[in-house]
Amino acid sequence: MTARGAARIVPPVDAEEPARDAGAGVPSLDDVRAAARRMEGVVRRTPLERSDALSEAAGVDVHLKLEGLQRTGSFKLRGAYNGVALLPPGARARGVVTASAGNHGQGVALAARLQGARSVVFVPGSAPEVKRRRIARYGAELRLVDGGFDEAAAAALAFAAESGATFLNPVSDPAVLAGQGTVGLEILDELPGVRTIVAPVGGGGLIGGIGIVARALGRGVRVVGTQTEQTAAMHASLAAGRPTTTHYGPTLCEGLSGDVDASTLALAREVVDEVVLVAEDAVRRAIRWLYVEEGVVAEGSAAVAAAALLEGAVRGLEGPVVVVLTGSNVDAARLAPILAGA
Repeated sequence: MTARGAARIVPPVDAEEPARDAGAGVPSLDDVRAAARRMEGVVRRTPLERSDALSEAAGVDVHLKLEGLQRTGSFKLRGAYNGVALLPPGARARGVVTASAGNHGQGVALAARLQGARSVVFVPGSAPEVKRRRIARYGAELRLVDGGFDEAAAAALAFAAESGATFLNPVSDPAVLAGQGTVGLEILDELPGVRTIVAPVGGGGLIGGIGIVARALGRGVRVVGTQTEQTAAMHASLAAGRPTTTHYGPTLCEGLSGDVDASTLALAREVVDEVVLVAEDAVRRAIRWLYVEEGVVAEGSAAVAAAALLEGAVRGLEGPVVVVLTGSNVDAARLAPILAGA
């Protein structure tokens, strides 16, 4: 997910304000650790729990990182909070704007409210109702856009240029990347012997942040991304060696839709070992499987990681494995027929 051709727009800062990196840049392990300290008391340290059922199904020791239990129901609060916190005071006073399929928007809305900033969130009109409702409830001004994520991002960038608000990129902003990397920090802290981390991939912010930590602290940790055949921009871009637009079909994983930019692709090439694809039907089965076997509600963009193990898409799997279940924000009208086996 990227705002085609521009990682971030920052209006001119006040003379007394320190400049902030406006786009390209890769956070360090120290940046991730600083983000973790900054979030204390705001962002939850989510549970890492062994899954007996998934361990049996996969044939290796598997643990679930339950980011659906995070505030806002998604890991996205981590990067959003760090991104808003690192804005200079004058820029924060002018407000923040972002584009989102739903979860990043919730994170930005809550992060801005907690830090006294105005926020405007552009989302596709097809975004799940539960996500749209919560974005507004957390205090953001919600704006619906015809089309998909890329169209929402273009509208948000235009608004930033006109209004002077700061566009907070959901993927490639270095502060957002550092915030997402705290997921990896918690995994390595609690399970230092982890051998494989499997996480969903959209634009690459989460897996990039996790990969930075895994490369710095892990000993040969394999980092595997998962997408569906309908949300395969990162998979196609890695294969092509350049950002590549793919066909986006109907998907349960709207949070993984959108193009990849050059900076997150470059990071993925450094810290991600592979990205595997699963079918949309496999995601549907994984949502139901997680609910029945683990009592976990997972949205499609989270369940795709469990689907990769259940479908045997990750070859040569070595444990302990951590599967990052990134969020639990799914409309009841979508979830009910899946659980009923429809």
